[in-house]
Amino acid sequence: TNTVQVAERVHKELETLQEERPDLNLSIVQDQSVFVEESFNDAMRELLIGALMASLVVLFFFRNLRNTLVTIAGLPIILLGTFGVMSALHMTLNIVSLLALSLSVGLIIDDAIVVRENIFRHMEMGKSPKKASSDGTAEVAMPVLAMSLTIVAVFLPIAFVGGLIGKFLNSFGLVVSVAVLISLFEALTFAPMLSAYLFKPQKAKFTEEEAQALETSHASLGWLDRQYQRILGWTLRHRLVTVAIVTVVVIGSAWAARGLNQAFMPAVDQGSVNMGLVLDPGTALSETDKVSRDVEQRLLARSDVESVLATVGGEGTPENSSFVVNLTQGTVSDDFVASARTEFADVPGLTISGSNFSSMASGGGSSLLGMPVQITLQTIGGTDELNQFGVELADRLKSVPGLVDVSVSYRPGKPEVLLVVDRRRAADMGINIATVGDTIRTLVEGNDVATFRGEGPEADIRVQLQEQDRQQLDQILDLQVPTDRGFVPLRQIAYLEEASGPTEINRVDRQSAVIIGANTFGRVQDDVVQDVTTILDQTDFPDGASWSYTGELELQNESFSSMGLAMLLSVIFVYMVLASQFGSFIQPLVIMLALPLAAIGGLLGLVAFELPLDMTAMIGMVLLMGLVTKNSILLVDKTNKLRREHDMERDAALMVAGPIRLRPILMTTLALILGMLPTAIGLGSGSDFRQPMAIVVICGLITSTLLTVLLVPTAYSLVEGGLTRWNDARARRHQRQVEKEAARQKAKEAAGAAS
Repeated sequence: TNTVQVAERVHKELETLQEERPDLNLSIVQDQSVFVEESFNDAMRELLIGALMASLVVLFFFRNLRNTLVTIAGLPIILLGTFGVMSALHMTLNIVSLLALSLSVGLIIDDAIVVRENIFRHMEMGKSPKKASSDGTAEVAMPVLAMSLTIVAVFLPIAFVGGLIGKFLNSFGLVVSVAVLISLFEALTFAPMLSAYLFKPQKAKFTEEEAQALETSHASLGWLDRQYQRILGWTLRHRLVTVAIVTVVVIGSAWAARGLNQAFMPAVDQGSVNMGLVLDPGTALSETDKVSRDVEQRLLARSDVESVLATVGGEGTPENSSFVVNLTQGTVSDDFVASARTEFADVPGLTISGSNFSSMASGGGSSLLGMPVQITLQTIGGTDELNQFGVELADRLKSVPGLVDVSVSYRPGKPEVLLVVDRRRAADMGINIATVGDTIRTLVEGNDVATFRGEGPEADIRVQLQEQDRQQLDQILDLQVPTDRGFVPLRQIAYLEEASGPTEINRVDRQSAVIIGANTFGRVQDDVVQDVTTILDQTDFPDGASWSYTGELELQNESFSSMGLAMLLSVIFVYMVLASQFGSFIQPLVIMLALPLAAIGGLLGLVAFELPLDMTAMIGMVLLMGLVTKNSILLVDKTNKLRREHDMERDAALMVAGPIRLRPILMTTLALILGMLPTAIGLGSGSDFRQPMAIVVICGLITSTLLTVLLVPTAYSLVEGGLTRWNDARARRHQRQVEKEAARQKAKEAAGAAS
């Protein structure tokens, strides 16, 4: 369902109703379509700005507007193709799919950049645009294919992730994979065709002989390439030192990120706050309404409140009420919560929930289900003991700094009237206890016994006492119950007794349960939960009782476990793709060295910007796993090609491949970073949801690129050198065995001739 379209139709219908009933004042208190539409517009703006910034990267390196326009010409084709596939699959443009598109702007022109940069390089060697397009595309076709397939391989295991996070990941991964596959097709077909006919011919920088030798030299390098080549030469001469330095950097970075906080979902500021009011059990509805109206008037008197929706007597109890407070444009929800907690501290039983996932999912209100911290106590023993223990434990938890609005599902004191039946007298009269219960329920609450079907619509036939006959409690005792000898008044076998009971009874897995819920305020939720866990671990529970986190914390733990398994499978799938592309079991491991380097960068980015590791950041980590192998693939593929086609020595091939591939590496990395920069800045509606993912990807790309261009060649040299020595040693052993066998055979023949 399209939220915006439905809301528009509702607006039109309300206008019509208002014209028909001018005596009524119809107003919309809450409209989620406003947030959805603003988020959509902001995401599209970020997408367009990202595309522009990625185009500037291409222009900076090509220094030719015509060639730049040719390079980015495929971008609208890729986006339109992605929208077409999404429409065919009945996918909607929601916050997740828009996030995938905004983060993919730099990604979807990566393949085209690599292809066109290589075509441009061949044109600098003096080739015509058509010849350069043919040769350049053929040269990088396999690495471009591998680069795209790694992205798809990363998101393949995500399809098997269940639960709420699986819905997020499936949509995100599908959009990214579709966009990448379309960009791959465009890069290998449309891109070379446009380059052949529209690229401006370049003046040859070399003679024909120099052009022939260019593939095995670095004579064409600029200043940056030469500096990189100089540093690369040092790392290849000091391979163990380089590995040690990178190892120290990784360990130090991991240590710096050790205190990273965790959360389930980002707190998205939708411009509204949920509040709940819970008065003492048995409070009359009129009293609850009076207190609620006072709270409502005080809220409306604030300059930062636009409107208030109050529901009195919700959740089936007259002592409960809930409020949805819509804030004025520009008001930050957290600032409102901070000031409101101080202002309404004199109202007992009032809770205030900010922009957390649980409050949005439950609709807010006074329910414990709308609180981010929920603890469920279960027991196989006595319910009364667990109830009392839950109240005492909640009092202890109130001492935890940052834990506020601590509430317990068990609240004694609800007025009840018990009908106590004298079972012996009832048995003497032949009265069944179940019959008594059914009779009272039918006469007091009513029971539909049949359906009347006439000329008009059907109507239920309901058996129930007249309202005037069920106003007083004593009237219940005058009810007639059937016996074997007729009817007798209920008062002959029963009497009424006033008592009190719990307002709520919970059971989990057929066990009695008590739920403790709380909000967090003024402190990171992860730190608060750690303190709560410490208290729970140090508490002696009644025999047969246990505790567990439920609600948002349970979802967080389950989602993190699922994500961990999915990321492990993604690594395996990426390895399989690379192994099939390079025909080696070892070189994919060298290429995948970029993964931990990127992960460290992503975590440090969250620490630097004081963001928790939540599910959107984890999705960014998954995307990062597919992105960072691109640079390594380009380096290793070019090195292998130089060694295979030109019979170059290992380190010499690395010294040539590194500088040659530096330009496409920088172009693709900068295009990705600048394409995601508007999302990382996060200025519009819903940016709180998109920002962590972009920051993880950008910071991971920066660290992995800086370290990969040095570590991967060094690791390649070490591994290939070790394999060469291993193969040489095996060859020498085999040669010695052959020589020994030949000597024995010769000695045997000589001995036979002598005899």
